[in-house]
Amino acid sequence: MRNIKLLIEYQGTNYAGWQIQQNLPTIQGTIQEKVKIITGEDIKLTASSRTDAGVHALGQVANFCTESHIPPHSMQMGINALLPDDIVIKDAAEVSPDFDSRRSAKAKTYRYLILNRSYPSAIYRNFSWHVFQKLNIDAMRTAATYLIGKKDFTSFRASECDAMHFVREILSFSIEKKDDGFLELEVKGTAFLRHMVRIMVGTLTAIGKGKIKVKEFQTIIDAKDRRLAGMTAPPQGLFLKEVEY
Repeated sequence: MRNIKLLIEYQGTNYAGWQIQQNLPTIQGTIQEKVKIITGEDIKLTASSRTDAGVHALGQVANFCTESHIPPHSMQMGINALLPDDIVIKDAAEVSPDFDSRRSAKAKTYRYLILNRSYPSAIYRNFSWHVFQKLNIDAMRTAATYLIGKKDFTSFRASECDAMHFVREILSFSIEKKDDGFLELEVKGTAFLRHMVRIMVGTLTAIGKGKIKVKEFQTIIDAKDRRLAGMTAPPQGLFLKEVEY
C-alpha cells in the first residue's frame, strides 16, 4: 500500500467546502471521483484543513492510500486532465506510510483579503471582502499583536466547533496595505478552530472601523465569550496559503 501526498490549489466559490456532503459539490468529493477513474479504487482523501464553502486554497495538502503502481507525476497529470478548471493538483509525491496531512502538520498559514475602498470589484468579488468604511490599519496591527502566542481562543470559535479544547498557538499575524485598496492579512499558527481566522479578521475589522477599541481587545480574548468578538468575516476572502510539516 502506497501513501500519496497531493498539493492542491482551488477556487472554492462553486463548492460546499472541502468535506463530502450528500448531493452537494465538494473539493474532496470531486478529487476522489477523479482518482477512482485513474486508479480504479475508492480512496479516502484526508486534508490538512477542511475549508468551508467559498474558501480558497493556494497550498492545501491531502493524502490517500492506494494499491496503484502509477508514478506520482503520471497520477498528477492524469487527475488534472479530469478535474474542472477551478481545482488543480500542483504536485504529487509518495510519502511514508505514517504521514497524515492533518495530524503531521506543524503549522498553517492563512491569507485574508479585504478590499477597503468606496466601491467594490467585479473581478475580485469572489476573492475578497469589500469594506467601504475607511479602516484604521495601525489600530488593527496593534490589536493583532495581542493574538500572538498560546491562548484560549474560545472567543474566536464557531458555535458548532467540536474541538476537544480551545487552546491554540498563533505564531505571527501581519497586515499589509497593497495597491488599489487591498489589505492582506496573514496569520500563521500551529492549528486553528472552526471559523477562528474569519472571526479574528471580523473583530480586527471592527477595531479598524472604531466599533471596538484596541484597549478592549485583550478583554475579549480573556473573556472566552464568542458574543464579545466581532462578526465572522465572509468566506470568499480567505485562502489556505501554506501548510508546513
